[in-house]
Amino acid sequence: MRKLQQGDVILNEVPCVPTAAQKRDSCVLAEGKATGHHHVVVGDDVEVFEADGVLYLHVPDSAVIEHKEHRRIEVPAGDYRVQKVREYDHFAEEAREVRD
Repeated sequence: MRKLQQGDVILNEVPCVPTAAQKRDSCVLAEGKATGHHHVVVGDDVEVFEADGVLYLHVPDSAVIEHKEHRRIEVPAGDYRVQKVREYDHFAEEAREVRD
């Protein structure tokens, strides 16, 4: 299974997108809270789905993820679960998402 990363966004390849997932109109995988820049997937017939607050990506051929502050990454055909990098603050004893 492939694992790809661009900044604070991780794509983990999965066998398939869950059947309960709903198609989204937007190709934004993550919004940059600090900078306002977004991680956007671009490609022919690429679909983004959501199930229980988790995003999934279906890439039939190939795609790229773009972000103004990161190098573009190629995404091979497949299905992926979109996750955010998390960090643990030992002093606050809590985990939180890393934000671009």
